[in-house]
Amino acid sequence: MKRGVVWILIAFGVATLFLPSIAQKSTKKPLEKGEQLFQQHCASCHAGGGNSVKSNRPVAGSKELSSFAKFKQYLTTPPGHMPYYQGIVKDHQTLSALYNYCKKLKAQTKQAYNGAEPITAELMQ
Repeated sequence: MKRGVVWILIAFGVATLFLPSIAQKSTKKPLEKGEQLFQQHCASCHAGGGNSVKSNRPVAGSKELSSFAKFKQYLTTPPGHMPYYQGIVKDHQTLSALYNYCKKLKAQTKQAYNGAEPITAELMQ
């Protein structure tokens, strides 16, 4: 009898170790996850699919989105001041969600950026 109770307590203890990780799994659809990632990591410079640093190189319609492999390579060795998000690049599902969201971005007008001008080298000094 005691042995049975001990096994039940052990099983319960092991189960509680895994429940938090199960509960934290995202129930978001991939496109929603991609949008969340974009808003969190990219939108400060690429609001609306644009590019506030180099206005002639928006995300929307970029040649870097021509294939998943090209997108991944670009983000693995990002240019200039663009940060490298290793956690995103190394997680296939996460990167896929971001890629699919970026593919759906459309070129935006200047009004989408609240009329803000692109950031120039002079402004960054």
